[in-house]
Amino acid sequence: MPKQVSLRELINPTPRQLEFLQATDNYKYPLFGGAKGGGKSYILRWGLVRRLVRWAKEGHSGVRVGLFCEDYPSLKDRQITKMAKEFPFWLGVLSDSNVEGMSYRLRPEFGGGVIALRNLDDPSKYASSEFAVAAIDELTKNKKEVFDQLRSIVRWPGIEKTGLWGGTNPGEIGHDWVKKLWINRIFDPVEDPPPEQFYFVKSLPTDNPYNSKSYLDDLSHLPEKLKKAYYDGNWDVFEGQYFAEWDKEQHVIEPFMIPDSWRRFRSYDHGRQAPAACGWYALDSDGTIFKYRELYVRGLNADQLASEIIKLSGDERYNFSVADPSIFANIGFVDKSGGQTLAETFARHGVSFIPGSNRRVDGWNLVHQYLDWNAHKKPKLQFFKNCVESIRSIPTLIHDLYRPEDVNSDGDDHCADELRYLLMSLHEAKSSSAREETTTVPDWFKQKIQPDDNLQFLNTGE
Repeated sequence: MPKQVSLRELINPTPRQLEFLQATDNYKYPLFGGAKGGGKSYILRWGLVRRLVRWAKEGHSGVRVGLFCEDYPSLKDRQITKMAKEFPFWLGVLSDSNVEGMSYRLRPEFGGGVIALRNLDDPSKYASSEFAVAAIDELTKNKKEVFDQLRSIVRWPGIEKTGLWGGTNPGEIGHDWVKKLWINRIFDPVEDPPPEQFYFVKSLPTDNPYNSKSYLDDLSHLPEKLKKAYYDGNWDVFEGQYFAEWDKEQHVIEPFMIPDSWRRFRSYDHGRQAPAACGWYALDSDGTIFKYRELYVRGLNADQLASEIIKLSGDERYNFSVADPSIFANIGFVDKSGGQTLAETFARHGVSFIPGSNRRVDGWNLVHQYLDWNAHKKPKLQFFKNCVESIRSIPTLIHDLYRPEDVNSDGDDHCADELRYLLMSLHEAKSSSAREETTTVPDWFKQKIQPDDNLQFLNTGE
């Protein structure tokens, strides 16, 4: 090792990277992220070297940490090839051995610590592993289950300050849960770690002096939406976003008293282990739709959900209430709440639904049209700001990898799904004459219709 070379000089962090390194000393779950070009992958690998050397000085030799990417090609491109170029020969050895697999081992004089280089194609294979730190490069490329699984393997004998670090850009399948914890700081008191263990360092391309002027100019002159994502690090706009029309300033409004003359509707997407989502909508005389109330809850049976919907509905009357068509499927037995389908159970407990259309792409196209505000100066779909789950989840949805015109259903699409059922129902109601000839409505549902409900039935052949 050359004399007079300190670890700080070797890493030479930018001010933001230094902030992240200091955060790893004080927080269990630090995240370095934001726009492109902030040096996230770089500081993760060097941060692990820094931590191993520090532990060696404290008497902890041979400590093992992990550096994870979503798959091996990404691990090779973002980390392994960079280590081979950046890490000096006197610091350690990059190798692929039968004992450690692909790893970087510091030389004995620096403690002999190991950076295990791993992919996350199947996180369960690490269930019996131990890492003093697990660092995930591009955290948003993973579901929250991956984060939770790795939390369980972050441990090392004699070391108290273990950690799970992340570096990421906005977007991808994990955008919603990452934004929820580190940006919006919304925590589940049962499932999530304490909020005080989380810290976010926002990185921007302008924070990195190694970015060329031409690169910064290219980012700053992108179309407005992309500029917000790549240059400004705006977590409401990101690469791969399905509803790129979303703009909080355009689509979220203060609640107001809805006139009695406006038509009202309810729409429902079923879930028990996954969340159930119900939305309340009003339609004004100009054709603008307002979502003014929502229910988003998990763990309830159909009869309990019906009770919640009735309680929130009060004495309001609706032109129709539409639901996930799957609840009309015969479940093969009469459940404890008295229905042979979930729709029957809802009806027996006072909430009657008509089946929504499950033509997904057609439905998403309608959502695009109603969210669009450039063509109309204001969108035809707006949300009261109390509809927090819709406002949170809908803009986080991404394109399906294999069917880009569809939403990736691994995301939190429950509020979006019930919105899709509502818009498809309104759209199909405009051509009811053809639909009435092919509609099959269950007898139990006909009995629930009030004479003045003015319902338009949908084609249940979907």
